[in-house]
Amino acid sequence: MQDEIRPIPLRQLIEPWIILRLLNRETVEYLELRDSIADKGFLNSICVRPAQKPGFYEVVDGLYRWTAAKELELRVVPCIVKFNLTDDDVVALQIQANAIRPETTPIEFARQLGRIIEARPKITLAQLQAIVHKSPAWIGRILKLRDLSPRNQKRLERGELPVDNATRLALIPYRHQPHFASLAMTMPQDEFRVLTSAYLKRYREAAIRGTLDVAELNDFTPVPFCRSVKELQRELATCDVGAVVTVECSSLEAWKRCLQWMIHLDAESIGVQKERFRERTYTALITRKEDTPDNPFLPQHLDPCLLSPVSES
Repeated sequence: MQDEIRPIPLRQLIEPWIILRLLNRETVEYLELRDSIADKGFLNSICVRPAQKPGFYEVVDGLYRWTAAKELELRVVPCIVKFNLTDDDVVALQIQANAIRPETTPIEFARQLGRIIEARPKITLAQLQAIVHKSPAWIGRILKLRDLSPRNQKRLERGELPVDNATRLALIPYRHQPHFASLAMTMPQDEFRVLTSAYLKRYREAAIRGTLDVAELNDFTPVPFCRSVKELQRELATCDVGAVVTVECSSLEAWKRCLQWMIHLDAESIGVQKERFRERTYTALITRKEDTPDNPFLPQHLDPCLLSPVSES
């Protein structure tokens, strides 16, 4: 079915199923857009697709324009209606739309890819590549930026940290990144690569000898992700887990434990995640080679436990 260009009542538009670029209403970019729409109207239509709810449309691209229209209390907005778009198509269109915007920083792309992985925990590298239409090397380098501490992520956003050095800095164990941050901001790329390679080599050797304390590595943070529908249906029929987790506790605590089990944040699931994190972190450190375009440091299965950002104390 061909695209349609037509005005749609604002009340019939709903937000997209996944938002890859978070909206900040205090930025100059947003305020200028809102003022422009108030003064001159829309210069570009909002891209939408039919929603599951009859008569409604989901925003695919144009979150800023849609939000500004709501603030301005507009009744109707111009839209391009695209039919037969899958969820993967929506993600791809958002990635492509953000790619041509100069204000989209590498760390924003890293967060965008992270949100895709969190929404689809079992996604493979090949599937992610097909969605975003980027090379494995590009995906690997961008995702690695999520291992930067929040402070270094802000430095990268402000342009204080070169992207190449930021990628190298992200390879450094989280607790030791502060020692290298100032050098990453000032040292030439080749020199910083030599420095970090020597440092990582020492850590790999310590890991092989078994003398490296796990505390020296990145902090572990459990990652919530929903259980499959089959698991939930099986539990609904048998109540095997419920019979265990609801023993000797209040109704509120029982409800909390059930929710934790549903999103893999119960004690058993966290223990599994932590053990996998420890084993795979050691393995990655021992077997790590120099990062080249052909070796982006990504397994074919993108484990969300390894890709989740750590928190900065």
